[in-house]
Amino acid sequence: MKTLRHIFCLVLLAAPFLGVFAQGEGVGFWTDVEGETKLAKGLGLSFEAGYRAHDNFSASDRASAGVSLSYKNKAFAPWLKVDAGYSFIYKNTPGKTSIKYMTDGTTPKHMNVDAAYWGPRHRATASFIASTKAGRFKLSLRERYQYTYRVATTCQRTRYYYNPLYDLFKDINPDIEEWYLNEDATDEDYSYMTDAKNPKHYHKLRSRFAASYDIRKSKFEPFAEVEAFNDLTSNFALEKMRYTIGTDYKLSKTSKFSLYYRYQSEFSDDDDDETGGHIVGLSYSFDF
Repeated sequence: MKTLRHIFCLVLLAAPFLGVFAQGEGVGFWTDVEGETKLAKGLGLSFEAGYRAHDNFSASDRASAGVSLSYKNKAFAPWLKVDAGYSFIYKNTPGKTSIKYMTDGTTPKHMNVDAAYWGPRHRATASFIASTKAGRFKLSLRERYQYTYRVATTCQRTRYYYNPLYDLFKDINPDIEEWYLNEDATDEDYSYMTDAKNPKHYHKLRSRFAASYDIRKSKFEPFAEVEAFNDLTSNFALEKMRYTIGTDYKLSKTSKFSLYYRYQSEFSDDDDDETGGHIVGLSYSFDF
């Protein structure tokens, strides 16, 4: 019952975020569970499972599970930790509408409507984490290389054709349709099909600076983070930024909850990892 009360308190802290941002462009929800154990001196093994949703929790974004190894040599470099990991991601890609034009570039030819689809991804990471303390503050800098392989898949597509009479009669007949579905299409001129999504490789460098404050005689430990994503295949272009504030709540010496608010801004259309905007997150971690 005591643990349930702790969870309830954290959810209440999240309520103001949900109320404010749900009125705007929508809010996402990220949650994950992580367990870590020691294999040998300085060597650790961790497991993680997560789920993400967007559009005010109305649409699933992805589910994932991963494993990683970490190493820290306290005698040689107590401020440095390295890790490497693998994650399997099952990603929901939102539907997309695209219009194709004639050779003049202005006259519509047809419109493809791709349905949302799920597809698997494989991700590998390698990180260096440097950390230090300044009074009751904890500061850390993480540099992470991230490689993601998007597996080839297909999605359902519907093709609509442009009605040339629309421009002539739209002012006279407001009920005239701009696009129509060719139900009598042949194999050479079909209106319904599946679209192949080719495999794709993503190479990114993630740079994250984090700070937390250990409040004396308190189970709460507030933190703040800023993280930059750079595309290594596009001249180190800045792809997106993450800004996070939150707090850890220590349940015991070996377990804690974390509640955070995150804002993610995107600068590239090539990144389809997740949607940007406002995010509320809740995670649980423990040692075993």
